[in-house]
Amino acid sequence: MIRLFIGSSSNGEDATIEAAYLNSIEKHASTEVNLTFMRQTNNPDSFWHGWASETWPTPFSGFRWGIAEYCNFEGRAIYTDCDMINYRDMQELMDIDMEGKPLAARKGTRFGGHEFCVTVIDCAAFKEYSIPVDRVKKISETHQRMIQKFSGNDTLVKELDPKWNVLDGEEYDLEEIYQLHFTNMATQPWAPSWFTGVRQEHPRADVVAEYERALEEARGNGYSPVDLIPGSPFGEYNIIGR
Repeated sequence: MIRLFIGSSSNGEDATIEAAYLNSIEKHASTEVNLTFMRQTNNPDSFWHGWASETWPTPFSGFRWGIAEYCNFEGRAIYTDCDMINYRDMQELMDIDMEGKPLAARKGTRFGGHEFCVTVIDCAAFKEYSIPVDRVKKISETHQRMIQKFSGNDTLVKELDPKWNVLDGEEYDLEEIYQLHFTNMATQPWAPSWFTGVRQEHPRADVVAEYERALEEARGNGYSPVDLIPGSPFGEYNIIGR
């Protein structure tokens, strides 16, 4: 089973891309996907409650550093942002040779060497480098500190094929991409209300059209954005797959 953790917003601001993403995951998955949405919440019983997030660039940035503990430091897990469309079986990520390293991510320059928007986590190997969640959640800057610890460190991070995390299309044809990432918040076609910066036009019309196509397909397959607003049956945890 694929254990997938998706960082997302709290109040349905990203529900349309979530619907498109979930449909695309199920479309290409060869096995069940154990899915956990990571959202800020007022529910004190939730693992994701009470995290200091003042310095996070998104409402969910720091949650990825708690996944290994959530999994009791056992097995593997995949983390992704919610603003994606999948075109390839994620079991391939679960099965990669991580060479004993705690993380796997593509190379990139934005964060000092690696892009952790799609990350494979060897939960047992990560334990040595982790900070207990009851401490991590009290300091929002921990997210930046963990980025600094891992990004660019080839000893700790196995390199992923960049096609698993293609940033707004880059120079790829759509047919080449494994995982399309709408990473520039200013150009995201669904315009989430939590983003308060200046909106911009996306540089690739075909990428925007692909979002619209994927959302229409998702709706046709029963993935309604309304159902993905917190409090719905999907909520924080669900299993999808074949």
